Amino acid sequence: MASTVTNTGLKEAVDALVADDTVKWVGWGTGTGQGVTATDLATAAAEARTDGTPSAVTTTTTDDTLRVVATIVAVATRAITEVGIFAASTGAVLRMYADFSVLNLNANDSIEFTIDTVFDQG
Repeated sequence: MASTVTNTGLKEAVDALVADDTVKWVGWGTGTGQGVTATDLATAAAEARTDGTPSAVTTTTTDDTLRVVATIVAVATRAITEVGIFAASTGAVLRMYADFSVLNLNANDSIEFTIDTVFDQG
């Protein structure tokens, strides 16, 4: 028997995460390669996690994407290569993760992250 999540089910899952207002804490780091079993950034930087703004946006079907926008300011020179979303300002387990080519920063430079996590039937 084949089963699938309907478009309405995807929307409701994303809407529930937005309404819960906890999966929004963004942290950055200098590591790479965290897989689906990761619980934290590979190498978290010294800056505290930032309270992001979650919202539901449309990628393929209505409200199928959780978007979190957050800005982090470097307290010192950094070579940032990863970002993650957590459900608390400290401690909580990593919920979403991305790594990327290095972004070199000086003290007081910032990055505004727009992190889109698409929920689909795939």
